[in-house]
Amino acid sequence: MSNHEKNEKIDLRIRRTHKLLSNSLMSLLTEKSFEDIRVSDICDQAMVHRTTFYKHFEDKYQLLDCLLRDLIEDFEKESLKTPPHDPKQYYSNLFKLLLEHMCKNKKMYTIGLLNNSSAMKQLQKIVLECIEYRLRNDEKNGIKFIVPIDIIAGFFSPALVYSAGEWLEEDMIISIEEMVKYCDTIVEALQIRYKSV
Repeated sequence: MSNHEKNEKIDLRIRRTHKLLSNSLMSLLTEKSFEDIRVSDICDQAMVHRTTFYKHFEDKYQLLDCLLRDLIEDFEKESLKTPPHDPKQYYSNLFKLLLEHMCKNKKMYTIGLLNNSSAMKQLQKIVLECIEYRLRNDEKNGIKFIVPIDIIAGFFSPALVYSAGEWLEEDMIISIEEMVKYCDTIVEALQIRYKSV
């Protein structure tokens, strides 16, 4: 077996272990709050030894970070299908994907994440990084923003996550499409504009 094949096999093992642990955490979040979940619970659910867990993650917070980053990365891939010259559409798509995921995984969010400030801060931080990265890309592609990028991202990240969480906790009485329209209206009302150079 060549070194390349060995590395691929190791990489597959690492990805498999990360997936098992992430899936275990997601499952446990449908039963109890993130704060009440112990590393031993995650390992038991995943059928992975604690020493294996600690080879991959420092603690459950790092695993949560990995799980949330993977989720947002999936949203990001979908959102990036919009043209690079349309940041507004990007926000709408990102918000819509977050709402759809929350709807599909309602128990995980309502039981495990929404009432946990550290988990929600982590989600906001990841969304902020995602938005900031996209805006910097847009800037490289010739879009000039009137408001500094870090302020735009800092404003939208908590707003998107908080609004989505409130919507879920209020039993989603407003449709996803209406929520996205409200998001668009707020962006327009705040006159967060951009212009091509």
